[in-house]
Amino acid sequence: MRGRVRRGRVRRGRVTKGDFQVKYTILLVDDETSVINALYRAFRKDGYNILKADNPVDALDILKREKAHLILSDYRMPEMDGITFLREAMNLQPDAIRMILSGYAESSIIISAINDGGIYKFITKPWEDDLLKIEVRHALERYELENTNKRLIEDIESKNEYLSHVNKILADKIDKIEEGVVNTIEMLSYLSKTKTLNLIGNVEEISRIGKEVGKRLGLGDKGIKDLYLAIKLHDTGNIGIDSCIFNKSGSLTSDERVEVKRHPVIGEEVLSFLNGFREVAKIVRHHHEYYDGTGYPDGLKGDEIPLLSRIVHILDVYDSLTNNRSYRRALEIKEVEKILLEGRGKMFDPAVLDMFFSVLEGK
Repeated sequence: MRGRVRRGRVRRGRVTKGDFQVKYTILLVDDETSVINALYRAFRKDGYNILKADNPVDALDILKREKAHLILSDYRMPEMDGITFLREAMNLQPDAIRMILSGYAESSIIISAINDGGIYKFITKPWEDDLLKIEVRHALERYELENTNKRLIEDIESKNEYLSHVNKILADKIDKIEEGVVNTIEMLSYLSKTKTLNLIGNVEEISRIGKEVGKRLGLGDKGIKDLYLAIKLHDTGNIGIDSCIFNKSGSLTSDERVEVKRHPVIGEEVLSFLNGFREVAKIVRHHHEYYDGTGYPDGLKGDEIPLLSRIVHILDVYDSLTNNRSYRRALEIKEVEKILLEGRGKMFDPAVLDMFFSVLEGK
């Protein structure tokens, strides 16, 4: 016949250590009534909620219904030993601190208790109340610390999950924004080309050459992206120039030349309205600067000219010479190479031009 389950309640209070004020429940398990009563007397004034059971089976039933923060069990009991009981208790309430009392202090029992039952502390009988209370207090402080850490981890995981969700939403919005920017780029590129009636023969091929030149010159991903955009948009400023000038079959007047030279500045102004295009706008502004300082619009010289502008300048001239224009037909590749070489160190950066030829020749 099972022993009677006894439930002891004490007045509500606080454990008397600093801010250690949480009401804790302790489950006492021992088949000897005198031991249960002695333990109850030791803890009753410390503000704990005390649960009592005089056998392990009833103690397990209690754990199925009640939350226990600490379980203090005898080792030798008729129906099952304390280690077996605490192992079962660990399955029901894994967070509870488990302590065992025993008059037997064999090392094999202690090792088994720690390994099999996940025991926090092995306490020998007879005990001193003050020392036992200190051990219990330390155990519950550990419980509080572990559960605080657990809550923090759960809170962090929850926030990380939320942040991941927010990041996905932001990523989707960024994708839509970038899609809109790409559409704007395509529109500007189309407008600049239709303005002159001289569509680029193969913009993707020019872009491929440009990106390879950029990689070999040590550009990172951001630089390669800006270079690609600048290649597509370098003549955006054409939309602000009278189309009659671009499509004129004869020579331009001095005033018309001045007007044409405005297109890099106009291009910069247009692109500056697009968020994140400041660097691209700068590249576009300077893509007609000459290496010797005789170009436009600012007469920059040598390394004063942005590297990406120097690359775009060569690609622009190469593209122009290899495609039909209103005032001439496309030139043969040998003639194009000759013109480019004549501009080495004058119009073009020698190092960039050499790298361009290396890519063009597939080296």
